[in-house]
Formats: sequence, structure tokens, C-alpha cells
Amino acid sequence: MPLEPKGYLRNRVKAVDGMNTSPRLFIIDGYAGWDPEFQKKCRIITTRPYHAMFIKQMLIRDKEATLAERFGKNGPDFTVINGGEYYADPATESMTSRTSIAVNFKAKEMVILGSQYAGEMKKGIFGVMHYYMPNQGALSMHASANEGAAGDSTVLFGLSGTGKTTLSADPHRMLIGDDEHVWCDNGIFNIEGGCYAKAVGLSETNEPDIYKAIRFGAIVENIKYIGED
Repeated sequence: MPLEPKGYLRNRVKAVDGMNTSPRLFIIDGYAGWDPEFQKKCRIITTRPYHAMFIKQMLIRDKEATLAERFGKNGPDFTVINGGEYYADPATESMTSRTSIAVNFKAKEMVILGSQYAGEMKKGIFGVMHYYMPNQGALSMHASANEGAAGDSTVLFGLSGTGKTTLSADPHRMLIGDDEHVWCDNGIFNIEGGCYAKAVGLSETNEPDIYKAIRFGAIVENIKYIGED
């Protein structure tokens, strides 16, 4: 959906002004894509600690000294300004909603307003990779992937919730990744460094690895709390 440059700037000002009232900001630096030839340096700025923890898990991490060196030279390749606690103004140019995830490829930025869903950052970076990867001669895919003992790769396509994560975690094959990949001349590589799985109907019998991952330190979103009577 097109957005006028003036409208984007108004959204950006709204997010920055809101974030300037926050007592603390969190800045997470990490990479999208394991292949160094295609890897993108990403910087996420957010007000919520759980958003920072989430995106630190989803991006590919590195030593602090290495991050400081790599980001210090030319800055990030792309920046996400997550002002999701604050709403967009529907009266803004090209805006029809109080929720907006706006991308500006000239500024190499994304501004999030009106949504505190942590997945906006994950899906946002994936959308950005859909723009950059084909321009570099590579295919970005919403798919999981794993590798057999003979070096054979399997790519599993499907919409969210259709079983990509479950199938990729085959105990007889090595996991490449469960959700976002790129297919290039060098092979297949994961865009992410972590896993974000649906937990609806989750059982230890069918998905033991994911089931056992839900313990202290895991981030669980959109859950129901049932208290004692």
C-alpha cells in the first residue's frame, strides 16, 4: 500500500516523539541471513523489554565487540523504529488506520505504530529481505528447511500454522531453519537465528523439542491466564 513521503515522515515523528517520553529505550543490533554475502545488518529500537528480548532471539547474534566494529563503520543496513505503543493518526497523508507498519527503502527504515505484536518486527525484516534478495539474484522463501546425511536439502513451503516447524524438526535430519530462508548459488541459508512457533494444540508427544523449549526465559505471546476460583 503506497504511502506519501510526507505521511511516512509524520509517522516517524510520531514514533520518535512518543519514544522520547519513554524512561528507557532498548537497541538491539543483529543480522538477517547467515550467508555473509547476503547478510544484512539490522538495528531495532524499541521501548518494551520483551520486544528487545524477542528480536534479540530472532536475529542472528554476535559478540558485542564484533557488532560494535561492524555497525560502527557504516551503521546498520536497515533500522526498525518500533513505536508500537503509540498510534498513527488516520488524518495523516495516505493513512486510514491507527495501525501502521511503514517501510522507507530510501531511508532504509521501518516505523511501527499502533501494534504491540512482536511478530511485526520479525515479519517486517522478512518483508525487507523479500526486496533485497531478488535484487542480489537470490530467492527469499517462506519455508522451513533441513538436510539429510548425504547433504541433500529439503525445502518445506506452507502458510503459517501448516506444519513447517514440525516437519523441519525431523529427528533424522539436520535442521537448517523453521520459517524463513534464502536459496542462492551458495546453497540454502536461514534468515533467522531463533524460532517463533505457534503453541496451539502443542503436545510433548508430537513436538517434543518445541514443547520442552517453553520454560523459564521463553517468550510466550497472546496467552490465556486461567486463575484459581
